[in-house]
Amino acid sequence: MIDRIEINNFATIEHLSFDLGAGFNVVTGETGAGKSVLITAVSTVLGGRADTSMVRTGSDRAFIQIAGTKDGEDVIISREILAGGKSISKLNGEMVTLGQIRSFCGDWVDIHGQYDNQQILDPDNHIHITDSFHSESLSPELEKLRFCYDDYKAAQKEYDDLLKAEANAAQQQDYYRFEYKYIDELKLYPGEDEELRNRLDMMKNSSRIFQSVRTAYDLLQGSGFEGGPSILDDLSRAASELTDIGSYSEQIASMASRAYDAYYALDDISSSLRDLLSSLDFSEQDMDDVSSRLAVIEDAKRKYRKSVEEILEFRDELRGKLDMIQNFDSEKKRLAEAAHKKYGLLKDQAEHVSELRHIIASRLESAIIKELKDLEFANTEFRIDISRIDDIGPLGFDKVEFLISTNPGDPLMPLTKIASGGEISRIMLAFKHIIGETDRVETMIFDEIDTGISGHTALVVGKKLAEISSHRQIISVTHLPQIAAYGNDNYLISKSIESDKSYTNIDHLDAESKVRMIAALFSGSSENENALEAARDLIRSASL
Repeated sequence: MIDRIEINNFATIEHLSFDLGAGFNVVTGETGAGKSVLITAVSTVLGGRADTSMVRTGSDRAFIQIAGTKDGEDVIISREILAGGKSISKLNGEMVTLGQIRSFCGDWVDIHGQYDNQQILDPDNHIHITDSFHSESLSPELEKLRFCYDDYKAAQKEYDDLLKAEANAAQQQDYYRFEYKYIDELKLYPGEDEELRNRLDMMKNSSRIFQSVRTAYDLLQGSGFEGGPSILDDLSRAASELTDIGSYSEQIASMASRAYDAYYALDDISSSLRDLLSSLDFSEQDMDDVSSRLAVIEDAKRKYRKSVEEILEFRDELRGKLDMIQNFDSEKKRLAEAAHKKYGLLKDQAEHVSELRHIIASRLESAIIKELKDLEFANTEFRIDISRIDDIGPLGFDKVEFLISTNPGDPLMPLTKIASGGEISRIMLAFKHIIGETDRVETMIFDEIDTGISGHTALVVGKKLAEISSHRQIISVTHLPQIAAYGNDNYLISKSIESDKSYTNIDHLDAESKVRMIAALFSGSSENENALEAARDLIRSASL
């Protein structure tokens, strides 16, 4: 619920700050006093549209803040509208987006004005209104239905995409086959180009490489120095000498071990050098062969603008497409069967949802008829018409429309045919009363929904709003004394002019001020004795 509203420099409001009660709060005031500005400000802070015209003339910014509780937790929401065009919203002190504000407030505060009646007149909303009535049994089934719908649509899309691919593939088949054959016959393997470059570089420098490798080998093996010992011979003898005396010292034994390790490492290097010497015997033809192969690979890389590894991946993709073309018939059959199976699950779930929806609609019909009778629709007929459409959507295959007849003998007609604004407001109130018992909205704001009604009907509407306020907070902006009489907390909005500027004020009325306010609504004067007595009688009647 909302505990407090604060508004600064918003339209005609320079500053308003007032507390609200937990029950039925009624706001009254003369036409033009600022009642609609108050509701607009609240709507704006809850995520409504804002523009620079909302900033009071002469100010650089407007500020609206509401404080209250949601699910027992403290809530403070504010919005600052700058004259330059930007606005800043905060939730409990943290900056948030308007989308986050709307999502947070969706099940906290519901604002309903006379123009919102269009929602109930729009047949597209009727299925949502019906489904929201005691939705605890239908909601999980609707979730299953949406899952089945999404699953089927995904399967159908996969099948449709395959059909498109088949048409495109038929035109591309020769291209796929040619490119695959070209790449496959190259006999590439990963890293081949780099390997060939290294080999060619070695070939081009083979003479220098051979000389250096030969010298290194001769030094290790001693073959270049006839009769002289080699490095390996000397290292082996040194290791043997150290081993002979290793028993006298752990340090010497360790050095002997390391000397042998060095001997074996150098012996391994010597063997590798010998193998390398045998492979450095290149001919001009060998160099031409490597150069030619490397040129072929580089041509392929330029053609496809890919590395060798990427060309091989492209070849595999082509193979996959060719395999798919050859297997289109079996793949189409598989995907068609999958889509058909999922459509069957979707249809079964849609049937189940439709059965539940008919049960809920019947209960809602009875509840609405009772509410309408309470709201002075004595001879009204009301029916929820459910017909079937051809295609199954995320809500099933039901089309829901509210039909009504407000006069005896008149046929049932769509709600859109109802001409009276007063009738529409009362019908809307009936739905709010019924559906409101099953939703989680903590605060409901009604902005002059009493348009077009008066007299006894207005009393009934006031009583109905008071009943709703027994289990949630109600804020109602009204000009009817019959509704104002039911208020637990009454507020009077007034406007004054000072130095050619408008100022809007709000006062929380005590018992006597409430009587005078209602008397003024009756007669235009808060001093008329007859009006004052009528106001007292009305308040007494509302309290019974």
